Amino acid sequence: MKISIRSTILAGVLLLLSTPAIAQNSEREAVDQVMQKMMRAFEAGDPNLIFEVLRRDGVVVGYSAPRGSMVTQTGEEWGSGFPGKPADDEALRKRSYEIVDVTPNAAVVKVLLDYPMWDGVDYLALSKIDGKWMIVSKSWSGQRKPSAP
Repeated sequence: MKISIRSTILAGVLLLLSTPAIAQNSEREAVDQVMQKMMRAFEAGDPNLIFEVLRRDGVVVGYSAPRGSMVTQTGEEWGSGFPGKPADDEALRKRSYEIVDVTPNAAVVKVLLDYPMWDGVDYLALSKIDGKWMIVSKSWSGQRKPSAP
């Protein structure tokens, strides 16, 4: 009887300790699904797909060296710039992402962009809004690559 009670208590404690880890994995997987959709939107140049994961009232910011100033757009403005078709050089573009941190209601993702004429890094902030993960801000930086001779 003592062994049975101890086993039950031990099993209960282990279950309670693992619940936050399971929940965090679940949230991380949900953020990963958002990022996979964003990558597909980039590949396809599809504004409809990007708006499934990007808040239209979100913000996109970055520093433009040619302008010598910050560029700020709404999510609506930035997402509407997707042309509805893949870029002509899409086969040469490389993208990857790393989920940096996930909490129950917020996440940060680092995106690396290696394009024929651009090396960039984006940091995305995601929020869980009404039970759905959405990109609420994008901070970009990068530089043009030198033209091939």
